[in-house]
Amino acid sequence: MNKSLLLSTNQKFALRVQNNTFVGVKSSTPHRWTGMRHMSEEVVVVAPSEDSEGDLIEDEAPDFWQRIQQWTRQEHDGQWLSISVFIAVALLGAALITQAQVIPGYKINPLLEDSNLVDIAWNEDGSSALAIIDGDAGYSIVKIDGNSETEVLKNVANSVERVEDGWIVGGDNGWLASCKDPCETLATKSFSEQGGESGHWTNNTEGQSIIDIVSDDGTSGLLLISDENNEATVRYFDSDKISAPADTLDIDVSLESMSELPDGEIIAVGNLVSKYPTWAEGDKNPASLPTRGVIVAIDLYENNVLNDFANVANNSESNETAEMTSDSMKVEMVLVHIGDNGKYHSIMSDSSSDGIAIIAGTGGAMRLAADMSVTSVEGAPGSTSAVADNNGDIWFAGDLNLERLGLLEAGEKVGETVEVPQGATFDSELAVVAGEEVHFHGASKGERVTLDPNVRDSMQSLSVLGDILFVVVSLVILSMMAWNMYDNWHLGGW
Repeated sequence: MNKSLLLSTNQKFALRVQNNTFVGVKSSTPHRWTGMRHMSEEVVVVAPSEDSEGDLIEDEAPDFWQRIQQWTRQEHDGQWLSISVFIAVALLGAALITQAQVIPGYKINPLLEDSNLVDIAWNEDGSSALAIIDGDAGYSIVKIDGNSETEVLKNVANSVERVEDGWIVGGDNGWLASCKDPCETLATKSFSEQGGESGHWTNNTEGQSIIDIVSDDGTSGLLLISDENNEATVRYFDSDKISAPADTLDIDVSLESMSELPDGEIIAVGNLVSKYPTWAEGDKNPASLPTRGVIVAIDLYENNVLNDFANVANNSESNETAEMTSDSMKVEMVLVHIGDNGKYHSIMSDSSSDGIAIIAGTGGAMRLAADMSVTSVEGAPGSTSAVADNNGDIWFAGDLNLERLGLLEAGEKVGETVEVPQGATFDSELAVVAGEEVHFHGASKGERVTLDPNVRDSMQSLSVLGDILFVVVSLVILSMMAWNMYDNWHLGGW
């Protein structure tokens, strides 16, 4: 029988024959084995004679990349493999994208499981704190070092603040005390009136509840006070002297937080405690009074001499200083803004170019500009507590069972809502910074969740891992494309 091979083109082919049976044709373009039904070239094959060794032309087995090309080419029996891989990658990518929206570094981490937390302030590295607690035996002030708790003083208190080398604590009836690290005892402060007058503080501290304190060194600062008539006022203190109270506002307000901004402005926030006087008579319904937040600016005026704290608070460019003398300081409260609904509870510095402060409230967040104008922060949710971390990001918390937190990143003008891995069955009433972490506390025993914002930028973050995976996959795809281009050029396909 005449053995012959006829090819309709001038391309190079290799025939594979096993046991007198045609197996396939290998073409130099494309460089792979293919069965007869996949060939566009006309091939006539005549079986070899008995003395044939079995293969007219025997090629080596295809390598790994040739198999990948074979499995993924169009109309191949293994096409299901590429489809399955595509679907799996798509589903995995969708799952990673969804999970990447969940903030890492968040966990339920109970603290003070036998007491209700009133207030707490941590030192700079988050290793120790001074806390005001309300336990079965009443109010007390405790020192927290790691997992240990030590009672410092049994006394009613409302606010504790960290100062440069210790803590300062304020309570009812004008009680103010401070301590130095490691804060084994608290020393009560005593004040006399700046002008030697009586009746303001020295002889009449009953009903003067210190709600919040602004002080850098614990020696001088401002006290936010609720007086015997539940009206808010502010006093300035320096060493053993204290100023007369600021005149109360014409409308009744309850102020619960006061803060000094980086440029020296002093801001206090809270809410109205009575109906706004311009409301129409027909709208007055004592059973359904809406809560309205208020923002108040605190101004310090120099009477006789200049003072460091006054220079800072009033943004004065003067560097002159003098020791505080009698009747030298006057404090004034100025109503800046009344909100539409809800109350304001927290003040944080604004790192964007649009304002000087972010005011958090139950109805949303507001941005306070240098000219004391107020605008709403788009995307920032209503909250019951808020705090700025060491990176300048502001976190808003409310009902933690919703597994959501609000976030305004440093320098950004629009906020967002982010997911957390698990819910907690309490509302956050207090948010504080503890070293590199942010803590959200509830009103009942042990209620606390902790968040490490820096984990968002570490390898523990799925968002970061997703970015790395994207780069790796892109490099692999580009490498395969470059390899195919080289292969086609090397085999003369172009």
